Amino acid sequence: MTEDDRSNVPGPPDSSRLPSPEASPAPQTLGAAGTGEAQAARPRRVRRWWKLLAWGIPILVLVAGGLGLGLYLYTLGHVTVGTGETGYRRQPPKAFGWPLRLNDRVNVLIIGIDVTLDEKRRVLNVSRSDSLILTSFDPERHRMYALSIPRDTRAEIPGHGTDKINAAYAYGGPRLTTRTVEKFLGVKVDFYVKLGPQSFTHLIDAVGGIDIDVEKDMKYTDTWGGFTIDLKKGFQHLNGQEATGYIRFRHDALGDIGRVERQRKVMQVLLRKMKQPSVVPAAPKLLEAFAKNTQTDLTSGELMTLGLFVLRSGSNSLQEYTLPGTFAPTYWEPDVPKIQTLVADLFYDVTGEELASTTIAVENGSGNVALGPHVVARIEALGFKSVRLRPGAPADVTTIVDRTGHPHVVRMLATTLGKAVIKRTPPSKTPSAKAQPPQAAITIVLAKDAAPKVSGTVIRRSGN
Repeated sequence: MTEDDRSNVPGPPDSSRLPSPEASPAPQTLGAAGTGEAQAARPRRVRRWWKLLAWGIPILVLVAGGLGLGLYLYTLGHVTVGTGETGYRRQPPKAFGWPLRLNDRVNVLIIGIDVTLDEKRRVLNVSRSDSLILTSFDPERHRMYALSIPRDTRAEIPGHGTDKINAAYAYGGPRLTTRTVEKFLGVKVDFYVKLGPQSFTHLIDAVGGIDIDVEKDMKYTDTWGGFTIDLKKGFQHLNGQEATGYIRFRHDALGDIGRVERQRKVMQVLLRKMKQPSVVPAAPKLLEAFAKNTQTDLTSGELMTLGLFVLRSGSNSLQEYTLPGTFAPTYWEPDVPKIQTLVADLFYDVTGEELASTTIAVENGSGNVALGPHVVARIEALGFKSVRLRPGAPADVTTIVDRTGHPHVVRMLATTLGKAVIKRTPPSKTPSAKAQPPQAAITIVLAKDAAPKVSGTVIRRSGN
């Protein structure tokens, strides 16, 4: 049964390498002894300051490096990192540079896990996801985007049919959840981070709590889960348990949608507080809180790179959204046109106008008759309005011929196809005696290598 409401400091330098006092030249004496000593004091002090600078700067660098290494080793030893639960790992090429620099956009799915109990209130090793947030770290625009997906969203789960999207975790853990989100949104998920039931509580306690304006009285007792929510309306300081209750409360007209909005509100406050200098001493506690019950296929170095990206970003760098949709008797019903426009903008930098005006021709040279219509349907599901299918000569390599000069549109299509060679060419201006249909802005040539890489439509409408 699943509860709905739960969501190294270097030592001193080697004295053998330091200059001995005897090696220093004796100060020159000018006139009387007292005068010579007074005038010699100044160069001694100057040399002393240069000596401090000469040794102090390298020591500070080593201290900083040691702290970084310590954090790295701590994370390596306490967080399940690198390969995920089944050794499955994907990494965008050249996304992570040195030193700890993000070179390309990275999409990370954050999976918050609920607690599942049996009839004797024993915790089972099978859970549904309590929250799903697809985050995108964009070094080009120096921003982060977070799209919250309500847990009751109706989605197609590969191999299991239509169900609430949070059921994907119960069916197949992080890997199936990632695949479901990819197919649902048409966005490549590079990595995931799975947080345990109390991870959020520990993170908030590690920073000393947060200040939140509670919009209304919230009171609820879960005798089965063993927790109580009792919050009064108004601006107040919440500890980790209270903030978690604030997020988990869903006993109002908005239900899970209200919970998602409160989650977004807390994330913004928590991110702003984590950027304050006063929180620096709490870094070990933060790291420890993150380490508890956390599983990810990011390496420790990649985690540190993303963390530094967040700290370097501006105060308003995080933009949060909730998946558009409407209430239905059983599901949160996706609003397909709005989702298509939002996803194109957030994850591909493609505008709604580009989706509507870009003409695409699909030439099927794969030898698989069914593949052409399937790819057309998938491209249309992304929001492109003008896509046509036509026969193509046999081809071995799937190719995208771009005549638009819009790299973001091409990248969006290439991601959808899995992999493709991109060729850029100007549109043809050669006049023809015969009337011919206008040349498409983008031509996609499907080849024999396309079939294993293209699968599934993206978002299905109700009843389809």
